[in-house]
Amino acid sequence: MSWLAYGGLVSSGGFATLALLWLSSGAMALGRIRAKNVKAHQQWMIRNYALTFAAVTLRLWLPLLSAAGGLEFIVAYRSVAWLSWIPNLLIAEGIIRHQSGPSRNLIREI
Repeated sequence: MSWLAYGGLVSSGGFATLALLWLSSGAMALGRIRAKNVKAHQQWMIRNYALTFAAVTLRLWLPLLSAAGGLEFIVAYRSVAWLSWIPNLLIAEGIIRHQSGPSRNLIREI
């Protein structure tokens, strides 16, 4: 989708970043489960699911921004290329940190 995205480089960049993060999080999850690290696998799968869910949130954001929000379609679409996955990923990180407790150091795991 990133190669043919309507809206130029802004949209292409958002969708390309989403694609790279989705592939990376899936690979990290696979590596963690192969290493029998179930907890880390679950955390990476939460991230991967949040990125996968971007397809749904895109369809929620676009009409909200364009019709209800009064933005021109092109502006809304460029925004949605990023809004469809960044809030999802932030929520996923919040869930992971909440489940792991305050002393968890995420950088150490990566």
